[in-house]
Amino acid sequence: MKKSVLLSSMFVAAALVSQAAYAEVKIRAGTGTATYELGGDYTKAKSTYNPTAFGVTYSSDIASNSGWYIDGSYSSGTGKHDGWAALGTPSESFKREDFALTGGVVFLNQENGIAGNIYMGIKTGSTKLGANQAAIATAFTNPWSEETFDTAGLIFGGGASFPIAQGRAGSVGVNGGLGLMGATWKDNAGFSAKANTAVGVSLGASYTFPITSMFGVTADYKYQSYSYNFGDTTTPFKVDEKFSTLMGFLYVKF
Repeated sequence: MKKSVLLSSMFVAAALVSQAAYAEVKIRAGTGTATYELGGDYTKAKSTYNPTAFGVTYSSDIASNSGWYIDGSYSSGTGKHDGWAALGTPSESFKREDFALTGGVVFLNQENGIAGNIYMGIKTGSTKLGANQAAIATAFTNPWSEETFDTAGLIFGGGASFPIAQGRAGSVGVNGGLGLMGATWKDNAGFSAKANTAVGVSLGASYTFPITSMFGVTADYKYQSYSYNFGDTTTPFKVDEKFSTLMGFLYVKF
């Protein structure tokens, strides 16, 4: 029997576009829902969980219609995965953590408020997948009770922001990006495997509404798709991953 696993998704950071003319710090916090769907050489698995996310962005002055920013973000959450449903244990524990540090350049049209940017940065992630019930059900000689999938790599992309009613009704943003990631999959019984470099895509859309000039809310949707090649030339295996999130944030600017 092949070993089933619920892999993590690399969250590719969305373009964060500042429409302010002066340097500012923006702090945000939020929660939402995330869904994983996996296929490839392993039984299809699915997990739904509710991540909590925090972030901070520093944006420079807009000079000559351009500026720059640095952003750091962290998210985590727990839920259940059904990677062992074929053994009658469809509800194993799941935990996910993500961290990203990105920097980018912002281009602003002062006349109409339309902004765009390009970014690049680093991204890490860690997923812990429970297998307690599965280990008991199959009576493995060397059972494992937890699997870990760690990722790290480069992310880059760009986006644009479009004001509604000159910004009085908020703004709509769109973004896209790519990720070049490495991964290690291991369990607590000694198994370990590394993936070849994985290339993935990210697409997103958001709506931001400023309640005041310094405080507001954002709704953000993202979709990512990755493909991982594990093993060697004699025992290769592939896992495809699709991941979507819908998040709501509160932000404050200084």
